[in-house]
Amino acid sequence: MSDLLSLLHLGSAGLAAQHGGASVAANNAANVNTAGYSRQRVDLRSERAAPDVGGVRSRSPTRHADELLARRERGAHAALGYSRALDPALADLEARLVQSAPALEDQLSRLWAGLQRVAAMPTDSLVRDAVITAARDLSAGLRRRGAETAAARADADARIRDGGVAATALTKELATLNTAIRTSSDPVLRDRRDLAAGKLAELIGGSGRIDPDGQLRWVLPDGAVLVDGDRAAAVATAPDPTTGFRRVEIVDGASRRDVTATLTTGSLAADLTFRDVEGAAAARGLDQFAYDLASSFNAIHAANAGLDGVIGRNLFSPAVAVTGAATTIDVDPAVAADSRRLAAGVPGSGAGNNQGALALIALRDQAVAGGGTQTLSDAAITVVGDVGVRAAEASGAAERDAAVSDHLAGLRDSLAGVDLDEELAKLVQFQHASEAMTRFLSTIDGMLGDLLARL
Repeated sequence: MSDLLSLLHLGSAGLAAQHGGASVAANNAANVNTAGYSRQRVDLRSERAAPDVGGVRSRSPTRHADELLARRERGAHAALGYSRALDPALADLEARLVQSAPALEDQLSRLWAGLQRVAAMPTDSLVRDAVITAARDLSAGLRRRGAETAAARADADARIRDGGVAATALTKELATLNTAIRTSSDPVLRDRRDLAAGKLAELIGGSGRIDPDGQLRWVLPDGAVLVDGDRAAAVATAPDPTTGFRRVEIVDGASRRDVTATLTTGSLAADLTFRDVEGAAAARGLDQFAYDLASSFNAIHAANAGLDGVIGRNLFSPAVAVTGAATTIDVDPAVAADSRRLAAGVPGSGAGNNQGALALIALRDQAVAGGGTQTLSDAAITVVGDVGVRAAEASGAAERDAAVSDHLAGLRDSLAGVDLDEELAKLVQFQHASEAMTRFLSTIDGMLGDLLARL
């Protein structure tokens, strides 16, 4: 009877093992569309046979995963997060500069054309008024573009603030999952940790590794530790007292570490790059153009006289510094109030003289912008064109990084993704094995019943 009882134990363990396998296959099929899910496999171990009965035992399910591939994926997420954030930011800035007013070079051309008409008809009040209007439109276009650039940089600063909050939530989540994984072998916990790690990489970059104890450790390029086991640092942002823009700091207890200048990947780094590099360059370009425009026109305008014979007037409000010139430029109020004050003639030459207007027109072909390297027209094209070039480069980088990420995702799917046909085949396989074990148990049960009846 002891042998029959052993066989009964073998059959019940075998039936439980096949049920476990069927459960894992069904769970895989149920999660075929679950983001970050790694296919699980049942671990069936054969029990020792002779002189024992033998059999099979089902252990806890394990997941299909490769840490080297996971690290490459996290790196790809970080690169893609950077390019995907920088691409729309630059595209938005380009749209703001293009759509906020007619093209700068077109507005400048209208000013040249108006001055040519003044040179032809120096005393005509209508053509003089047209020049003032063209100068006002050009000034307004620069102010709008300066304001739009400042707004785009402010938007990036707000995204940096929100990104710090999101990154802190992710570091806490990873630390919590590390703690849970220390005491549990549930594969789902590791899936959730991988998913959160991918989001953190996309947000702030850095690199994560799984230590021999199974705990995830996350480090930024400058060595700042974000996650170490059950310990999580916070990603804080605070306005810089000098610039007013937010710094990014890693806060771990009483320690604060400024990482603003060292982040290289992730969407936070992209917003920092846009705000402090690309957006700042666009603002400097606009300011330099406005400063060069006002300075070069004012130098000639002040040396000539209006119809009233007065000299020393500026055409544009004088720019005291390059920084901020684009947001403050305007036509000088005195000239704007009376177009007769437009200095189109040489002092003392009479009302019909046009030498001042011709001198202003001559600026069109002079390299008075960009530190003496460009004409005003070329600078007007460059100041917006450079943003367009960078936007196109960022778009290409985003497409490239997306292709790399998709390739790695394909590799991961081939390793850890769920194949419904394969899982259904396993279900059938485990079903047949379960039926066989059920039949085996029924046979042993019958034999036991017969034996007991004979006693």
